[in-house]
Amino acid sequence: MQQAIASPTSVTPDVQIIDCSSFDETTMNLFLAPGPNPYKDTEEFLLDCEMRADEMPRFVRRMLLEFQVRSNPEGILLIRGLPIDPGLYRTPTPSDGLRSASKTTYVSERCLSMIGSRLGHLVSYIQEKNGDLFQNLVPVQGNERVQASSGSQIRLQFHRETVFHPYPPEFLLLFCLRPDHDRLAETTYASITHALPLLSDTHKDLLFQPLYRTGVDYSFGNIQSDKTNGKVLPVLYGNRNDPFLNYDEDLMEAMTPEAQEALEALKAAIASVYRGVKLGVGDLLCIDNRRTAHGRSSFVPRYDGFDRWLQRSFVVRDLGLSAVDRKGDRIIRTAFN
Repeated sequence: MQQAIASPTSVTPDVQIIDCSSFDETTMNLFLAPGPNPYKDTEEFLLDCEMRADEMPRFVRRMLLEFQVRSNPEGILLIRGLPIDPGLYRTPTPSDGLRSASKTTYVSERCLSMIGSRLGHLVSYIQEKNGDLFQNLVPVQGNERVQASSGSQIRLQFHRETVFHPYPPEFLLLFCLRPDHDRLAETTYASITHALPLLSDTHKDLLFQPLYRTGVDYSFGNIQSDKTNGKVLPVLYGNRNDPFLNYDEDLMEAMTPEAQEALEALKAAIASVYRGVKLGVGDLLCIDNRRTAHGRSSFVPRYDGFDRWLQRSFVVRDLGLSAVDRKGDRIIRTAFN
């Protein structure tokens, strides 16, 4: 049974925001001007975007650099006022969550790539959206109550992206092309920086030990009845006073009763400190995947071609770590039994 959870507050003053609404025409053209096709000439597109990112205003590059190096207590950075594809308001939301045949311009992909290049390198996973670097997150009819990005009418529980994977992304990017009809859907997030003070020393000690097993994500081929088919790992790691986080509310289970008690304490702490942001058109949310768990509130789709539509990209700092499971491209092909 799902834990009841209170409604979060709106974006707090603590959230760092980059406002791009005042960009001049020259800067906007960095995003809008034609360039290589990201799906056919991927490497050329990424290199072109990285060069364009060098010309973004200094304050944008500075804030992204600071977020990459030091993160912040919220574990998120919100970029507002980015341009979107001309005519997107007429383009239907893809009903299956796969690549859109109707979207024939690549402004949103360029925004994701340019911003992502300041944080690291874009990658994808072969099991997700056929390995696309730019992935459409939409409600899919029939999946309303599934714990996945294609769900809608239940809360997407808090998780760190691909916590089970040997090569998880350090950063997650979410770009809003279209909000839900009722403007109710919120991307929720909870930083370990805020949750940690609510934990006892005993619970912290347990969470730093490899006493937790997490399942492989459903989108990677897991079945919903098997939640412990992944690796054993600690929930907290790194600096004891400023730790990183491994967490999946749905798929993680403890291996001892004491460890389970600590996990429940962390779950309660996250439920106490989480916050939410309603993304609007042109909003790009950067999430520090090492420090912040994220989720999504429930909403009701209409399946009329204009439902909520986000695009997602993953960013790693070091491409070399996953080279053994790539084939010279950006797609990580690690296999899971």
